[in-house]
Amino acid sequence: MRFILGLSWMDSLYYVTTTLTTVGYNPPANLTEEGKLFIVVFLAVGILVIGLTLGQIAEKVLKRQILDALGRRRDRRLEKLSGHWIVCGLGRVGLNVAEAIAEENLTVVVLDIDESKLEMAREKGWYALKADATHEENLRACAVERAAGLVVSTSNDANNVYVTVTARSLNRNLRIIARANDPQSSGILYRVGADKVVNPLLAGASAMARAAVKPAVSDFLEIVHISRQFDLDFYSITLASDSPLVGVSLSESPLRSRYNVLVVAVKTRDQQMVYNPQGSHVFSEGDELVLLGPRAATPELRRIASGLGTV
Repeated sequence: MRFILGLSWMDSLYYVTTTLTTVGYNPPANLTEEGKLFIVVFLAVGILVIGLTLGQIAEKVLKRQILDALGRRRDRRLEKLSGHWIVCGLGRVGLNVAEAIAEENLTVVVLDIDESKLEMAREKGWYALKADATHEENLRACAVERAAGLVVSTSNDANNVYVTVTARSLNRNLRIIARANDPQSSGILYRVGADKVVNPLLAGASAMARAAVKPAVSDFLEIVHISRQFDLDFYSITLASDSPLVGVSLSESPLRSRYNVLVVAVKTRDQQMVYNPQGSHVFSEGDELVLLGPRAATPELRRIASGLGTV
């Protein structure tokens, strides 16, 4: 425009900017050179800001669609899952429970109605389903019939009872851990099928009291479970019929000599709990051994207990 129409540099810049930004209005009367420069800068900055804003919105929408698509694909993969753990409710309690289960290299499926929490769960590599756990079809969608266990950790006791009843009716062998926010709800949850009921308030109060009157015990448990300063953990193994530990006494087994594992208790098939078993105690099929030892020994001991390993 400068060379074709003979306009000044400022007029040329002004008309080019208004044309490219599709504004194209006639200039106000008596528009000065400074006014033209202001309009040029204003239009350029405005278009830039609008473009960046639209880009951010488009990115968030596209990311949400991609995550939703990933979630749907994973939901279809749930049909092939078995031996997994389901966590209903991804609040502060449920999140910590799911993380602890995942640390045991177990498959975790979480249910919640908050998409932001589910996005975080997918980023951790968990299966996530946006659904209400109180609906039977949603529990079925998580393959509850083939799951190893279910944790009900919502803040509503009535919902926890309903989920427990429904899950127990769908899988009689499912291990169900339920959260009770009211002491009165604990008995109800046990009666409707929960294997273990935990009240976070009572558990926290018990931990605080233990720290007050039994500091050494509290410090040891904190080191093992929370800070993990030592490479120790409590875990259990169940002896299969072909496990090489069956028929072997505690003193003859390699648990202490080779794996440096302490047998804290033995739960027999008839639900009898033997604490601090003597060296003469003979292990039997179906015994569940409660152990304290190095985490590195856990995989090998579980293979031995299942009959896949040798001693």
